[in-house]
Amino acid sequence: MKNVLKIILAIMMITMLFVIFSCDSASNSGEGGDAKPDNDGSGDIPADAGADNAANSEPEYAFPHDVIDLKGETFKILIDYQWTENSLDIEDYDIEEMNGEVLNDAIYNRNLKIEETYSLKLEGVKSADRGIESFVNKIIKAGMDEYDAIAPRLMNAATFAAKGYGINMYETALTLDAPWWDQNILKDTSIGGAAYFISGDIFIKHYDGIALLMFNKKMLTELGLETPYNFVNNNQWTMDKFNELVKGVYFDIDQDGKHNRYDRYGFVTQLDYLTSFINASGEKLVSKDADDLPVFTGNGEKISAILDKMNEVYLDETYCMHRNAYDKEGGGGQAVQFWVFPEGRGLFYWAFPRYMDLGLRDMEDDFGIVPIPKWDSSQSRYYATVNNWHSYTYMLPVTVGDVERNSIILDAMAYEGRKLIKPAYYEVCLQRKYTRDEESSEMLDIIFSSTVYDICTVYAIGGYTDALGDGLRDNKINVASAYDKNQGKINKDIAKLIDNFENAKY
Repeated sequence: MKNVLKIILAIMMITMLFVIFSCDSASNSGEGGDAKPDNDGSGDIPADAGADNAANSEPEYAFPHDVIDLKGETFKILIDYQWTENSLDIEDYDIEEMNGEVLNDAIYNRNLKIEETYSLKLEGVKSADRGIESFVNKIIKAGMDEYDAIAPRLMNAATFAAKGYGINMYETALTLDAPWWDQNILKDTSIGGAAYFISGDIFIKHYDGIALLMFNKKMLTELGLETPYNFVNNNQWTMDKFNELVKGVYFDIDQDGKHNRYDRYGFVTQLDYLTSFINASGEKLVSKDADDLPVFTGNGEKISAILDKMNEVYLDETYCMHRNAYDKEGGGGQAVQFWVFPEGRGLFYWAFPRYMDLGLRDMEDDFGIVPIPKWDSSQSRYYATVNNWHSYTYMLPVTVGDVERNSIILDAMAYEGRKLIKPAYYEVCLQRKYTRDEESSEMLDIIFSSTVYDICTVYAIGGYTDALGDGLRDNKINVASAYDKNQGKINKDIAKLIDNFENAKY
């Protein structure tokens, strides 16, 4: 009997030790209980963290190509390099070692895997400051097969496509229908069935330039307002609801009787938000016909109504602080949104994901993320505009000698990017490091899967987007008048664009 009791006691002791050890491990790893991950997101999260979660949310895709051996060759990518001030350039190929920072290590591991698998060396070559267009002009016209791919920002990719500098994506070996490529960029920017640039999980710069809204959760609570998450979940997140929330928020904090950056506002933005709100309402300034050719649709009644609703907020200084207005006062309009919202004086903030790293990492107040609102509840989906300036693409220059070889490498980079880089950027950095709640993670799912590209803005058709912006800023919005003034140039630009695509040459 004593032996039996000894055995029972030994089992109980082992069980207790196991429970204690398990609880301690869960606490240290951030699993279970009330433990929360470190907000700085560095050091203790592996580079491929989140990959398992991503795999659980979608089927595992087999890579569609056989491995090829480049025998130590260098795979050179020409990068659109501009202002260092805002770190707008791609730094993927500058990473030489792991440093414990989640995103850095994910990109490093992706690059290393590509180099080892295909026996190559990846090299990113940055063009001179603001000089990629003239640089590409020279190499294309000289017939130089020096660069295996080009990574221009969206607005420059459109210029190169119109000039015939790229290879039609549909004539490459790229797996264009794969989930690691953005299907919407092909569908929205193609002309007559030809598409010359692509974006997706090959790099984070694609996601960095997608328009969204942020909101200050502390201010929302103080004002007794309902969370926008509820409106999104109940299909009530519309432009009317947004306008309703931003009105009545203004407060003259410094009591100087003037509207300035030190006051409290319902909305903080810049003029660039114009296209994103039009697109979010289910409209485009230039659409396409049954033959995939551009058709101007920017002078309709609905677009006029959208702009009227935008005007209700944008021009009323008791609702909105925008950098264009502040610039008139000589206050440095380029940065005003990075002052007002991060310092806790803006309820809503029009932004891109990259703004989180630029201006919000040290923000004290908790903030959330929602899509740009729909027009009304009958709209079937959200639309998230990809910005010309902040988003990058990839192209294969028309001078490339081996299209299949280069297609396979780009496919492999995007494939591994989806497994390594996207989880680090999206599931770790955005959802744990910058954003402050689980609901924002769900909102990012909606936003990143809802990309939209407007040909009018992408290809700068007729200066029409700028004309609408000028009208919005000066409170002289009149869609019919803007179209009348720009009609000739709009028609000319559309005809020229179609001709360039149908007779692609350089």
